[in-house]
Amino acid sequence: MTTCYPATVSTSCPNTDEVDAFKCGSSESIPCNFKNIFNEILIPYPEKCFAAFQSCGSQEETDGSQPIFFLKKYKELALHSRGLAVAITFKENNKNYVVSVNSDSSIAFNQCELPRDISGVQSDIIFYQKVFRQEHPNSFRFESSLKQNFYLGFSADADDNNKKLVLKHLPRDYLDETIMFTFV
Repeated sequence: MTTCYPATVSTSCPNTDEVDAFKCGSSESIPCNFKNIFNEILIPYPEKCFAAFQSCGSQEETDGSQPIFFLKKYKELALHSRGLAVAITFKENNKNYVVSVNSDSSIAFNQCELPRDISGVQSDIIFYQKVFRQEHPNSFRFESSLKQNFYLGFSADADDNNKKLVLKHLPRDYLDETIMFTFV
């Protein structure tokens, strides 16, 4: 079992002219659910500190019983552009959770509110949303800003066959379909 650790993000940016920082792009969060290549929906289990892709009937997809994720856009103030900077959140039992990356490359769900500003060029809660491939313009991949060439993806657990959300290392310019997501 993975241990949850608190997020390490700055809640304020002392120098608003700072070049290396992320700032909230807008107050709007975009609702979405993530699907993998098997058309399974990502279901979070924050109390167990994991999320897994699971098959859901069309009734479950439309009745609102599945947790909804939200993408929050951040403006990257650095001179490079690695993709659209986003934070991924969800709400369960009236608690807000933020998806983050631990130093050991595990995924965590921290109960907290998103910071308005994040100083630095890396953050455990910022992912770069990129088109998966040109021929798949409605499919995306999410690279960690904290760990370059590490992407959100899924891996089958040998014990229970769940397709758990993990952080996968892939060599530069190498793509596999375990890191491809579509939105519902």
